[in-house]
Amino acid sequence: MGETSARDRLAEELRKLKTDSGLTYTRIENQARKQNLRLTRSKLSNWFTGTNVPEADASFTLLVQLLEKHAHARSGVARRGLQWWSALQKKAAAERDATGAPKPAARTAPPATPSEAAPHSGDVDKAARLLSRLPLDGYWLRWLQDAQTMLKVPLIVSDPLCDAHRPLETDRPAYVDPELQAAHQELVAALGALTYELNGMNDISDEGQDVLELSNPGTTAARNALHRQVCQARDSFLLAYDRMINLLNRKNLLSPAPKSPLDITVDLLAARWAHEGVLAAPLAAGALLPSRDPTAPYYFAVDVASRNDQGPQIAAVGIEMVKPDGTLAASYRFPARGPGHRPRLPFQLTAYGAGQALANGPEVAVSLQALRGAVARVRPFAHTGSGQIFHGEWRTMAEMQPFLGTVLPPPPAS
Repeated sequence: MGETSARDRLAEELRKLKTDSGLTYTRIENQARKQNLRLTRSKLSNWFTGTNVPEADASFTLLVQLLEKHAHARSGVARRGLQWWSALQKKAAAERDATGAPKPAARTAPPATPSEAAPHSGDVDKAARLLSRLPLDGYWLRWLQDAQTMLKVPLIVSDPLCDAHRPLETDRPAYVDPELQAAHQELVAALGALTYELNGMNDISDEGQDVLELSNPGTTAARNALHRQVCQARDSFLLAYDRMINLLNRKNLLSPAPKSPLDITVDLLAARWAHEGVLAAPLAAGALLPSRDPTAPYYFAVDVASRNDQGPQIAAVGIEMVKPDGTLAASYRFPARGPGHRPRLPFQLTAYGAGQALANGPEVAVSLQALRGAVARVRPFAHTGSGQIFHGEWRTMAEMQPFLGTVLPPPPAS
């Protein structure tokens, strides 16, 4: 008995995934339309029966992403990922080409049209406000895209989304471009549906976890139904957000002007929490030593500043510790909440602006003390929401000792 052809296997795997996802042809077509793509019933039917082999284009990518996401949420089917599906598609396409089977007819490109008129200045400003509240480099976006479940949602994901909804809902005036206004209304509605679900979850930060947790209505079936609702709200929001971003890009509103590369400085400081706020200084400057208030808690502070017109989101900060031979000894990531349990991360830098995150001084000092003589140098780091990393200058242990000696006084002589 001969092996199943790659074309037949691709069609069979797509059919299985569609069944597990529970998606209908109509729902797939509607979701594709929101992305300005065409996935008609006849095209999908030809792919699922193996009559045609899909091309490696945006339509095939969207189909795989939709089916895998819904099949996982509905039936617990493990995601294979786009790379696996692309490899199978390439085999099927190569098999088709080798046998001389006809490719789907290529569409004739429409005649070139004159470039669109420059966007209205009001639309430029409104798009900038949208991107400042829901930035492309936001940690929340990467988390929602990668999340396997929505049973627990970090506050650093939920807070920016909930904070953005009302300002976007009440943002005036409307877009002059009717297509942009329709997409904006769809995005606000989808964000409202998602924040409604998030607001119905339980904040368990008092229990030491800075997350929202899905409530338990009493039965597994009811909890699963709630989880499906949250997942569906997330999926609808991501689709609406992508459609809006793609539309802004097509209309030259995503980046109205060339931006200079990120220029971020990162400094490690000493800090003391006071009633009026944080008092910070360079580690060895002595400005905070000795304390006028011996009971004042001490902190390490990482100060992050933008030296140009870009203000990215800072998703994480911390310190790296290296051994005398230059290899990494350990790293310490600062918590999302600082003194008084106040949120400190993530934070959005303004152009030419700065921000700080704090970590409890004794806690960090104990970590350093536990490593004994293994640490020779320390430097701060900052991660942007898009994954870029910036480092500060190296500090020797001798430079840090004055502050460490205050944070952890030497033990009394025996």
